[in-house]
Amino acid sequence: MSNTKQFIAQQGSNTTVKVFEAATGQLYRVITVGGNIVSQPYIAGSILTVTVESAGKKQVKTFSLPYGSLKTTIPV
Repeated sequence: MSNTKQFIAQQGSNTTVKVFEAATGQLYRVITVGGNIVSQPYIAGSILTVTVESAGKKQVKTFSLPYGSLKTTIPV
C-alpha cells in the first residue's frame, strides 16, 4: 500500500474548491482559485484542474496537490 494520499474535489463557493482526503472524507484544504468557477473541479493524480472566469476571460488553472500551489494558467 502506498502512502500517497488520494483526493477528491468539490466546489465550495463561487471562487473556492474544497479538497478532501478520499480515504477519510476529511476536509484537507480550501483553494481560492482567483475567479468565478465555471466548470466542476477535477483531480487526476496530484493535479487539480478547474476552469474559472475573471474579468470576462476564461482560464483553465491547474494546482498541484497536496499543497494547492498554482501550477499553470491557460487562457481558453
